[in-house]
Amino acid sequence: MADLLSLYKYPQLIYGAKDPILDDKNHYPHIFSTIPSEHSLNEAVVALLQYFEWKWVGIIAYSDVNFERSSEEIKKEIIKIGYCVEFLIIVKKYIIKSIIQKYNANIIIIFCSIYKIYSTFHVYSKSSDKVLITVTEGKFPPYLFLTPVQHSLHGSLWICIHKEEIPGLKRFIQNASPTTLPGNTFLDGIWRKNDSSASKGGLLAIFYESPNIENSIRLVHGVHSAVYAAAHALHGLLYKPHMRENRNEPHLQKYISWQLIYHLKTVSFTTSGGNTEKHFDERGNVPGNFDIWNLVVFPNWTLKFVEVGTFNSSAPQGEKLELNVSKIQWNSHFNQVPKSACGASCSPGQRKVLREGHQVCCYDCVLCPDGEITNSSDMNNCIKCNEHQWTDERRDKCIQRETEYLSFHDYLGSILMGISLLLCMMSTVIYLIFYRHRTTCIVKANNLFLSYILLFSLTLSFLSSLLFIGHPRNVTCLVRQMTFGIIFATALSTLIGKTMTVVIAFSATKPGSKLAKWVGSQITNISVLLLSLGQVTICLFWLICCPPFPDTDTKSMAGKMIVLCNEGSVVAFYIMIGYIGILAIVSFLLAYYARRLPDSFNESQLITFSMLVFCSVWVSFIPAYINTKGRSVVAVEVFAILTSNAGLLGFIFIPKCYIILLRPELNKKEHLMRKT
Repeated sequence: MADLLSLYKYPQLIYGAKDPILDDKNHYPHIFSTIPSEHSLNEAVVALLQYFEWKWVGIIAYSDVNFERSSEEIKKEIIKIGYCVEFLIIVKKYIIKSIIQKYNANIIIIFCSIYKIYSTFHVYSKSSDKVLITVTEGKFPPYLFLTPVQHSLHGSLWICIHKEEIPGLKRFIQNASPTTLPGNTFLDGIWRKNDSSASKGGLLAIFYESPNIENSIRLVHGVHSAVYAAAHALHGLLYKPHMRENRNEPHLQKYISWQLIYHLKTVSFTTSGGNTEKHFDERGNVPGNFDIWNLVVFPNWTLKFVEVGTFNSSAPQGEKLELNVSKIQWNSHFNQVPKSACGASCSPGQRKVLREGHQVCCYDCVLCPDGEITNSSDMNNCIKCNEHQWTDERRDKCIQRETEYLSFHDYLGSILMGISLLLCMMSTVIYLIFYRHRTTCIVKANNLFLSYILLFSLTLSFLSSLLFIGHPRNVTCLVRQMTFGIIFATALSTLIGKTMTVVIAFSATKPGSKLAKWVGSQITNISVLLLSLGQVTICLFWLICCPPFPDTDTKSMAGKMIVLCNEGSVVAFYIMIGYIGILAIVSFLLAYYARRLPDSFNESQLITFSMLVFCSVWVSFIPAYINTKGRSVVAVEVFAILTSNAGLLGFIFIPKCYIILLRPELNKKEHLMRKT
C-alpha cells in the first residue's frame, strides 16, 4: 500500500507500529508516523545504560519478527558505544530461571508485549537477582498480578511511550452506553459480551479491565496526534492566500495532495491534552518522548508503578535523559545502584587489561607499574606521575619522592665527616711536630719547605672531602671537584719534587754529572708549581666550558629523587682524574728508581708504598664510581679521597714522627753519619 500511494504522492500518517524500512526517505518520502520510532526507543535504552554505566547486559526477546528485529538493532547500538551484550535469547514460551542464572550480566533488556511478559515469566516466579529493563507498549494492568511472578519483576525499569491525557475521552467512555449512543453496533456487541462488568461501571470498567487496554490507549494517542498533524497541515495549506480564494477549483485538487506533504514536513503542533510541541523529523517520525517507570512490589503482593524519569530525543545532547535515582527501589538483592560488568570493578591503583579471546568489556585488573597511578575506578590506562613524584603503596595518588643525598645527619655521612676531621687533626698535629723539630736532622734532610706544602695540601684535601657531604648547592657543586683536584695534584707534585731532590742530590756526587748544576737551585719548587698549574688549567677550562651544577636523578632508584651534582662534563672530570693518575705514576716511577739510593733519610721507599696504596684505591674507585647509585656514589669518592690521603700521611710522615717522638737517638747527626 505504501508503494502504491507513494506513486501518486499521497501523504500517509501511521499511528501504530511502523517497520523501520519505512524510514528510508529515498523510497518512502511521503510516510509520517505519530508514534516514536524504534531508533529513538533504542536511544532511550542506550542512554539509560550509559547513565548507570551498565556495560555488560543480556537481551531477551519474545519469538516475534518485530521483537527479534528490535533486539538485534539494540544489540548493534549497544556495541556501537563500546558496551557488550553477553547473550541474546529468543524465547517462544517460558524463561527458565536456570538459563538466565548461568550468565553473570545483572542487567537484562526485555522485548516483549505486556501479556507475553506475564506468561513468559510465569515459571520465573522466585525473587530474581537481575535488574530487568522492560521495553513494552505500556505498564501492567494491576489484575495480572495475582501470582508470585510479580516478585521477579520487583525493581524493574519500564520504558514506555509518554501518554498524554486526552480531554473528554474518559468522560465519553464512562457515559457511553446503548442508551446514550443508540444504534452503535460496535458498542452493542461489547455490551452484550460484558454485561456483568457493564452493570458495575459502564463501558469505562470494561475498557480499563481489558487486557488490550495499554495497546488500545497507545493507538488512541497515535490517532489523536495524527488527526492534529493532518488538521494543522491542512490549515496551513488551505489558508494560503491563493488557496483560500480558489480552493474549489478542480485543477487545485491534485495540487493539494503533494503540497500537503510539504506542510506535514514543516508542521509544528501541540495536542489539546499535551504540553510538548510535536513535529516530524527528517525520517518522518515525531520526537521520542518516553516515561521511565520503576515497578515496586510490596510484601502483600500489591504493586505500584513509580515514574522515575523521562527521555526526550529532541532535547539537547546531555539533557535528553532526566532521572531521579533516589526514587528507584532496586531488587532486594542489591543494597545500592546495581553494577553490571564482565569483570570485577578495578579499584584505584589498578588498570583494566582485556582478556584474550573475550569481548572488549571483559577484562582483568592489573596493578599499575611503578611511577604510574589510577585515581578512579575502572580506568583503562595508568597516569604517569611527574618527574619529582612517585606512587604511594596503593598506586592511587602521586606523592613527593623521598630526596636522597649524603647528609651530615646520616650515619654514613657522620662517619665520613668524623674520619675527615680526625685525619685533618692528625695532619695538623704532624705539622706542629715538624715545625717544633724543624732543626732536627730527619726534618731538615727531606726538604722542609716541600714537607710543609705536602702537609698543608693533605690537610686541605681532608677538609675538601666535607664539600661532598650535605645538600648539593651551586657553590659546593662548582668548587668541590676543582678543590679536590687542584689540592691533590699539588700533593702529588710535592712528592715528585721531594723525590727529584733526592735523585739530583745523589746524581750530583758522581763525576761529570749534568745534574750537579741543579743542586741547590729552585728546580724542584718550580716543578711543583708548574705541575700544579697544569691541573689548575684543566679545572679552569672545565669551569668555563661545562661547569658542574645541582641536579636530580629520578631514574636510578625507585621512589627516590637523588639530589646530586651534575659534573657538567664527564670528559672533563675524567681528564682531571687522569691527570692525577699521571702524576701518581710519575711519582711512583721516580720513587721506585730512587728507593736504593744511599741516603740515610731517603723517603723513596715510603713514597713507593704510598703510591701503591694510592693507585690501588683509585683503580678500584673508577668501576665502583660507575656502578653505584645515589648517595653511595658520593660516599665512594669521599672514601677514595680520605684513603689515598691517609696513605700518604701514614707512609711518609708517621715513621718520621715515630723517630722524632719515640726514637730521638736516631734523629742525630752521629747516627746519620754512621748509617751513611
